[in-house]
Amino acid sequence: MTFDFPQKHANQLIGKGGANIRELREKFDVEIQVNDGKVELKGPKAKAEAARSHISALGRQWADEANYILKIDPKYHRELIGAQGAQINRLQTRYKVQIHFPRSARPTKDDQSNADAASETGRKPARQQAPDEVVVKGPKKGADEARDEILSLLQYLADNSHTATVTVQQSQISSLIGQRGSGMDELRQLTGAKIDIPNRGDNKDPSGKVDIQVKGTKSQVAQAKKLLEEKKSVFDASVSKTLEVDKKYHRALIGPGGEFMCLYFTALY
Repeated sequence: MTFDFPQKHANQLIGKGGANIRELREKFDVEIQVNDGKVELKGPKAKAEAARSHISALGRQWADEANYILKIDPKYHRELIGAQGAQINRLQTRYKVQIHFPRSARPTKDDQSNADAASETGRKPARQQAPDEVVVKGPKKGADEARDEILSLLQYLADNSHTATVTVQQSQISSLIGQRGSGMDELRQLTGAKIDIPNRGDNKDPSGKVDIQVKGTKSQVAQAKKLLEEKKSVFDASVSKTLEVDKKYHRALIGPGGEFMCLYFTALY
C-alpha cells in the first residue's frame, strides 16, 4: 500500500535516528518505508489500513501546526508568565499549545521557578532561543489565539509600565503619607498610579533621602510625579521656629478638641 505524505514532515515521521518509524512498525506490525513524499506499507491488510489511517492523521496534524517566535523584551517575561507559571499554563491549556520562554531570560531563582512551570511543559523548542524570544507552537487556530492574547497582554503591560522616581527627605515621608495613609491613598486615587514608599529600614542613604517609585500609564505617572514634587517643594520651603509661650496659655491656644490648632494649620496650608 502506497500513499502520499507531505515531504516537509518526513523527518518528523521518521524521528531522530528512525525512532518514530520503528515505534510505528512495532505498533502496527507492518513494514514502513518513507521516500520522496510517499509512504509504503507492507503487511496484513487490516494492519496496513490502521497504520495508514494513523500516519495520515499525523500528517494532517503537523500540516496544521504553527510555530511563532515573538520578540518580547525580557523585562516583561515575569509578568507574562505569572506566579508559578499560572498565566502561561492557563493559555497552554485553553488553546492546547506549547509556550516556551528562554532560560537566559531568568535572572533570579524565583523567576526561574516561575518560568520552569511554563517552559518545561511538552517538548522544548529544537532551536536555541534568544533572550528576547518567546515561542508559541501548536494547532494553527490555537496558536493564533494564544499569540494574539500574549501580544495584547504585552501591550497592556507596556502601556502601564511607565515609571518615575521622586527623591524626598526622610523627614517628609510622614507628612506625605498622612494620618493612617490618607494622604497617599488620596494621591493614588486621584492619579490612578501605583506609588511605592520604601520602609524606613530599607533606607540606606546616609543623607536621609528616600526614593519614591511611581508606576502606571504615561499620564498617570506624569500627574503623580508633578503632585509629589509640588508637595515636596512646599515642605522644602517650610521653616521651623520655636516660640516660648507660658504654659498657662497653652489650653487657650489649642482650643476645645484642638479646634484652634486646626484653624491655624488650615490658614497656613
